[in-house]
Amino acid sequence: MTKENLWTREELEAYLSEMYVSLDVLSAKSGLSTDTLEELIEAGCIPGPSYEIRQREEIYAFINDDVNTLSVRTTARYFARDTLAWLMAIKPRLEGLPLTDLSPILKAEMREAFKAGLLMHGAQEIEYESFVSTSREIDETGLDRHFEDYIWPHWRNGTWGICVYGAHSMQNIARKTIAVNRLKKLTDNGTKTTYSVEEARLVKSAIAEYDAIVPPFSPHDRHESSRARLVEQTLRILEDS
Repeated sequence: MTKENLWTREELEAYLSEMYVSLDVLSAKSGLSTDTLEELIEAGCIPGPSYEIRQREEIYAFINDDVNTLSVRTTARYFARDTLAWLMAIKPRLEGLPLTDLSPILKAEMREAFKAGLLMHGAQEIEYESFVSTSREIDETGLDRHFEDYIWPHWRNGTWGICVYGAHSMQNIARKTIAVNRLKKLTDNGTKTTYSVEEARLVKSAIAEYDAIVPPFSPHDRHESSRARLVEQTLRILEDS
């Protein structure tokens, strides 16, 4: 992390307080115990935390002529605020259905929602990941691979809660990944240094779409984000040209 990317604990906590909720708050607002929420995360029914603050402390005492120490570890977990909307939507389905049965049903529904989101947000225009054609045909094998290897693991790990507004919706996730892929193509993955007037117009339009679906990122990880790599770097080039 370079000097200009240094962040303070206060800045990070302010960002987390604004954009995320703790496990306890999620429990209180959903009416489900923290143990139940942990079970839902483990089963893949709700996404995991987007951030964790992990602390390690040592308790020291000199007792009976000897040193006595105890290591203590605490973890604060933060979930995207829209996790609550997702949780309340699936809550009625928790009754009478084992989580091991519900999880694959939810996953299949999310895959279909992601597929619909691809066409809704113009995946065909950029031949998204080579499995969406300009004629709006989707290669199901390519979609399955992309969903299993990329979309689903990041959903389970809470990653989309970092980089997508409304990450409870797979259609929003599709919109975000399309916005990033479009910018990659227009900017040669952030390496392009000169733009014609028409190219600059297209890039600025793509950046506006990106801004509509992608949050600012925390001070902790913004420097490694697509925003820093594809948006901020490109805007500096456009301003200088």
